[in-house]
Amino acid sequence: MTLRTKHFLTALISIIISSFYSQVKPGFESNEAVDLIRICNSQTFKDLYGSDDQIIPDKTDLIYASTPNVMDNMFQVYKNGKTGIIHFRGSTSHPNSWIENVYSAMIPAKGKMTIYNEEREYVFAEEDSAGVHSGFVLGVTMMIEDVISQIDRLNSKGVYDILITGHSQGGALAIMTHAYLENQKGKKIEDRNTFKMYAFANPMVGNTEFVNEYNKRFVENDMAFRIINPKDIVPSMPITYHEGSLLSANDLMSWVTGKKEFNYKELGIEFIMRSFKGGITSYINKSNQLIDKVISKQAGEIIFPEYLNDIQYVSIGNLHELEPFEYPEIVKDSVDINPDVFGNYEKLENGKYKRQEPSFYQHKPYNYYVAVLKRYSEKNYNRLRRKFLDENL
Repeated sequence: MTLRTKHFLTALISIIISSFYSQVKPGFESNEAVDLIRICNSQTFKDLYGSDDQIIPDKTDLIYASTPNVMDNMFQVYKNGKTGIIHFRGSTSHPNSWIENVYSAMIPAKGKMTIYNEEREYVFAEEDSAGVHSGFVLGVTMMIEDVISQIDRLNSKGVYDILITGHSQGGALAIMTHAYLENQKGKKIEDRNTFKMYAFANPMVGNTEFVNEYNKRFVENDMAFRIINPKDIVPSMPITYHEGSLLSANDLMSWVTGKKEFNYKELGIEFIMRSFKGGITSYINKSNQLIDKVISKQAGEIIFPEYLNDIQYVSIGNLHELEPFEYPEIVKDSVDINPDVFGNYEKLENGKYKRQEPSFYQHKPYNYYVAVLKRYSEKNYNRLRRKFLDENL
C-alpha cells in the first residue's frame, strides 16, 4: 500500500465515522452559548481594535467570510474540530441595514420572489398561513446560495454538525436561515446535516403560524434557543399587538400583588395597535412598497409575493433570559465633561454630574457576552478583566 493510498483511506474512514457520530446534541449547552456570543462580537472587535483575535474562541478557525451584499448583510463560517459555525453579522450603520429592519410587512413563509432579476423559490415553513418578515427574507435570500455552497464545503471536510448564530439582526437571520436549511434537507443539502441555532437579542421574524411550526419542529426538539436581556427593547420589535383580552385577570392580579410592574406606556401602545390594526398594517405595507423601489435601484428588480394583512409578530420559544446589564457609575465635575456630551449627564444634589445610560446599552453584543459569562461561566466571568467596553459608555 502506497503512502498516498494510506492517507486516502485514513481520510475516508474519518469521514465515514463522522457521519455516524454527531457532536452537536439536543439541549442548551452553556459552552456553546459562550463560544457563540464571543463569535458574535467579531465585528465589534474588528471595528474597534482592528482584530478579533482577543474574542474568538480557541481552536476556532475562520474559513470563510462573505462579501457584504446590498443590504450590508454578511456571514462568516468557522470550523472547530468536527463542528461548523455559521455566524450572521448584526445591523450596521449602513442605511440599507436599517431599511432591512423596518422592511417589516409580512409575506407568506413559502413562495416565490424575484431578486437580482431572477425568480427564486423559498420555503421557511410549510403551513400555508405562516407569515415572515419580508426584510429578513430578502437578506437571507440574497445570501442563501453562498451559505449552501459553504455547507457543501464543510461536508467535503467531513463536517455535518453545524451551529447557526447571530446577534440582533444577525439573530433574526440565523432563525430564518435555520428554518430554510431544514426545509432543504435531502434537496439542496445533504440530509445528514445537523443544525442547531442560538439567537441573541433577535427581533421577531414571523407570525403565530410560523412560530408554531418552528417551535414544534426545532424548539421542542431542543435544537433552537433564544437568549435575551429583558431590558433590551429589540427582542420586542417589530411593533406588534397580542391576541386575547387587552387586560387579563392574570395581568390585573400581577399588578395588584406587585409581581408585575404596571406599564402605562406598554398598555397604551397595545391599545393603539389594536384600535388601528388595519390602518397600521396598510401603512406598513405601503411604506414597504416605497422601500421596494429604493432597493430595486441597487439590486435590480425585486418582486415580493403579495403582502399579508398581518402584523402580529410572535417570539419563538426556548427563551433564556440574562440579568439586565449593569451600567457603571460615572460621576464627574462639570469642568471635566466634554461640552458635546454634556446633555448625557444628570445633575446630582452634590453639584456633580452622573452619566446617564445611553440608548441601546442593554442591546450591545459585548454586554451580552459579559452577561452570558456571568450566568453560565462564573469562573471565566471573574477572570474577565474588561467587564464593559469604554466605547459603549
